[in-house]
Amino acid sequence: MIKHIIDTTLKIMEGTLPYQVFTKELSQSADFKEEEKQVIRTLVNGLLNRYFRYYYSLTCGGGVTLSKVEVLALSLFSFNIEKNVMKMSYEDLISALPTDVQIKLERDYPPTSFPIKIPAFDRNEDLALSYAARFSVPFYLIEQLINDVGKKNILKFLSKRPQDLTGLINESLITSEQFFSENKDFVKADKPNQFIYQGADFIKKTAVYGDNKIILSSQSLLDIADVIRHINPKSMLFVQHEDTSLILLISILYPQIAIHYTAVDAKSKFILQHLVRKFNLKNVTYVNHIAQTYDLVMTTLSSSNVNGNIRHRDFYFRLPEDLSIFAEKSKNELSAIKDYVNEKGSLIFTVTTALRAETHYQALSFIHENPEFILEREKQFYHFNELHETVYYALFKKGSNDN
Repeated sequence: MIKHIIDTTLKIMEGTLPYQVFTKELSQSADFKEEEKQVIRTLVNGLLNRYFRYYYSLTCGGGVTLSKVEVLALSLFSFNIEKNVMKMSYEDLISALPTDVQIKLERDYPPTSFPIKIPAFDRNEDLALSYAARFSVPFYLIEQLINDVGKKNILKFLSKRPQDLTGLINESLITSEQFFSENKDFVKADKPNQFIYQGADFIKKTAVYGDNKIILSSQSLLDIADVIRHINPKSMLFVQHEDTSLILLISILYPQIAIHYTAVDAKSKFILQHLVRKFNLKNVTYVNHIAQTYDLVMTTLSSSNVNGNIRHRDFYFRLPEDLSIFAEKSKNELSAIKDYVNEKGSLIFTVTTALRAETHYQALSFIHENPEFILEREKQFYHFNELHETVYYALFKKGSNDN
């Protein structure tokens, strides 16, 4: 089982085995008992979650050379000592490894080396390495985040997670007054049809969520939706590259806007069409081909999703070291829709990342290459601020640079 755990984790890290496929195949496997499946799942998850922590602790940022298999083997033994997931002796570990790895580990890492401790890296000398080891995040990404988020915010960015605590009341089913009178765990936010949840139960297990009486969101997305109120468009095109609840918020808040939407991939298209049926959205129409211009064009661009909300165990391993490929891809997505904006119309893009190459610099690049647009407003939100998530938006006005 030790060899299977290491080999499986290595495949997930290298991208040959998607994490979701691993979990599905494991649950359906007849090769392991249920208790063995739980052991495998726990240890693979532990290795994925702690890989970079162990890697930087063992190599001290480059002083020692270890292969991925060697790091995984050492990590597995250390993690199992800490959590006592399965019976595993040092001899059990060594015997499951290739001969050359056995020799190296027995020589350099005797049983007294475990559990592996995170060294006290001097934060004043190398803040990035210190946080890379502490939070098990790739070193190059920490360096980029320090540049883009700032030293004052990096600890909050890495240590806090966004929570579903706010959103919109679906007033097509229930009035705000009735909703708050019947649901004491929900209190009024700044606006009468918005709520803040203060209950002890997970919000998605509440009856009002199951009955579609609330739409979960963040204050960030609600603030972005409010930007559209000031634009007051009659027609709107929504182009989705990343899944979001924005179109749902907009269609419920502004039923007077005729919204056309489209999505590139089949999954996003299915999600959007599901939302239209689920909430009976009368002002939303799916279009296969864009054949007109609009007062407002809005798009959710593809991104690195470096936003503090890590949902998949293999997230960091799927990130390329050259993060610029995301900015280049979203640049092309943005350029592809600019001609659908009416004269004097508006264009908004949102992106769920904190990396400035995909946010502020993307906006500057767009107006540099498209002088018919002016950047009217932009804002970066962060998930470590209460009720918010890490998302950025930029609002452009067309026809403002004629002179």
